[in-house]
Amino acid sequence: MENYTTKQLFEAKIPGEETGITVRRTICGFCGENCLVDAYIKDGKIIKVEGCDSLPASNGGKLCVKGAALKQTLYHPERLLYPMKRTGERGEGRFERISWDEALDTIARKMRETKEKQGAKHTLVYAGHPKWFRHQLTELCNAYGTPNFGTESSSCAYARMMAYECVFGTSGRNVMPDMPNVKTVLIWGVNQMYSRSVSSGSFLGLIERGVKAVVVDSRHTPTTEHAYIHLQPVPGTDGALALGMARVIITEGLHNEEYIEKHTVGFESYKDYVMSFTPERVEEITGVPKEKMIEAARLLGKGPFGLQMSASPMVHHINGVQNVRAIASLVPLTGSFGVPGGTGGPGPARAGFKNGFLMNPLRRYDAENDLSHNEFPAWAQLNFYETQVTRIADYLEGKGDYPIENLIAFGMNHHMWAQPQHVEEALKNIGFFVNIDMYKTETCDYADIILPAATALEREQLLMIGKGRVIDIKPVVEPMGEVRSDMDIILGLAERLGLEIGDPVLKTYDDYLEMSLIGTGLTLEELRNAPDGLPKKSKPVMRTQEDILSGIKTPSGKLEFVSGVLESCNMPYHDGLPVYRDFREILPMDEYPLILCTGCRKPQLFHKRTYRMPWLNDLEESPLAEIHPETAERLGLKDGELVRICTPVGSLEMHICLDTSGLPGVVHVYHGAKDKDINEIIDEKYYDPISGFPGYKSYCCRIEKADKKEA
Repeated sequence: MENYTTKQLFEAKIPGEETGITVRRTICGFCGENCLVDAYIKDGKIIKVEGCDSLPASNGGKLCVKGAALKQTLYHPERLLYPMKRTGERGEGRFERISWDEALDTIARKMRETKEKQGAKHTLVYAGHPKWFRHQLTELCNAYGTPNFGTESSSCAYARMMAYECVFGTSGRNVMPDMPNVKTVLIWGVNQMYSRSVSSGSFLGLIERGVKAVVVDSRHTPTTEHAYIHLQPVPGTDGALALGMARVIITEGLHNEEYIEKHTVGFESYKDYVMSFTPERVEEITGVPKEKMIEAARLLGKGPFGLQMSASPMVHHINGVQNVRAIASLVPLTGSFGVPGGTGGPGPARAGFKNGFLMNPLRRYDAENDLSHNEFPAWAQLNFYETQVTRIADYLEGKGDYPIENLIAFGMNHHMWAQPQHVEEALKNIGFFVNIDMYKTETCDYADIILPAATALEREQLLMIGKGRVIDIKPVVEPMGEVRSDMDIILGLAERLGLEIGDPVLKTYDDYLEMSLIGTGLTLEELRNAPDGLPKKSKPVMRTQEDILSGIKTPSGKLEFVSGVLESCNMPYHDGLPVYRDFREILPMDEYPLILCTGCRKPQLFHKRTYRMPWLNDLEESPLAEIHPETAERLGLKDGELVRICTPVGSLEMHICLDTSGLPGVVHVYHGAKDKDINEIIDEKYYDPISGFPGYKSYCCRIEKADKKEA
């Protein structure tokens, strides 16, 4: 260092006494990966971030492009720093600063008044991103007395979990491949090189180890480049492909008869149903050459194999739950569930903190009287801890079973819904609306009160990595303005409402952290004095093959080819068998002949929030309509041309980008761009009748030149 001046060292952001730069460990918090980050601090501000490699973690010292923009999330000019109340009309975005006491007192008063005059159920509580405080928010709703607690998971992972539970039972909602022992892996709708780029080494490690990967994706991606077999179906036809693969496995005698007889129910009915999905018919439906489909089926038929799916690509279709059930049914068909080298194999049970996200789902108070109970009975059974809020605009307009007076939202983004302009109109007329966020978003513009939430960089939090090492992650900077953590806001509301939440009762943020550690054998004081964390003192629960297969929690107590849950609903489309229905048969494809597929992962984007970051948004023009060159040639369009995308409910203008990764006849657009959000022209009534999930990845459209007059 002595050969460099202090100025040179500072410009290079080298930590040390000469520069006054220190390095503090934190969590990115952009998505759900919780990658460890080294934040370089100078005079109390972050000047640089890097991936942390001083501890074994999923990111191994790497940081994705989103993480590289972490500084911009903290110091963005649209950060909310103080509680505010509306002074103008809803939607105008005019607010004035108020105190925390005034804000929380006003919210508590409105909630009490509504409970006394109309009933607690007339308050709807909503949680968007992040997810770490949802258990405690449910406790608050239960103590207050409203069953109407909904989240962004009304269009995220829960439909896939529903499908898994229908096949594998309650404990199978989140099963993954037995990675240490797997020899064949079926990766369906996951582009790990983009969605989990910093941890994609685990996938590449499988390939290097000789594991054969069957990758099903309608696009060519960096992940499909490593596939042993890549199947490229038309979006939304995945169920037909899976049923065709099942037929091959059964007709060629590759199914595991002994396993099926012992551990499953409904096989004969399932067998009869899949027989109509001949290779020729499947090729016609999906576009996948029958020879490739047969090759993949034969490989999976050798069993066992590990199934890996992403949160929502396969359920953003109007037949999403049934399509995923068809895919998941390949697992018991080949004897691959609960066995070494299969899916959900033996080993340690999932480790986590007490009452963390999905660790201990809490049944809602009076859940049978929530707004979605009758319309979505399978959701009510399988996702008993949340209301399905796909129809939130109707609920806010009083078109549900009863009107909603108050909406208390944490991180609500109304562009999450199809036709968000309908949600905007509904927000203009609701009695009272609160939104808590890190930024003054378009949704905040409609609120009566907005509260500033702390980022992951400004709050203390616990992280579990590796095989159970627990770390206390301290704030790396002082909270900006008067921001507070979501948990502090929840506890503040509970106090003003005279309610107690938690067991043991939570009064402070430290209480929450201490409660989270119950079961680890560690204390908060111990962790605060251990910069690199400590291993859990409690031993992990080990699950054997016998434990797993003898404890299937379905209505039958076995793996189900015919779902007892869905049959019990007695509702249209809730078939016990994984019945395939083609979306193209109900859409006006003659007038709108192209398939509109939204949201395929881009490495620099994470839903709407990343458009706010200049480093990320400037990487490419956005949004772009990506189409295959064959489609462009047929329509007489050129790369970069401004076009109008038309659907049955609207139109948007944007530039096209020629892209050979997708299929001819399919238009790919990423969602969430300001003023050009593709969700605005997707029908809000176009959703899966089982899960309520919107059909974001298989709608219809046409493309015309922008200078052409609209019909």
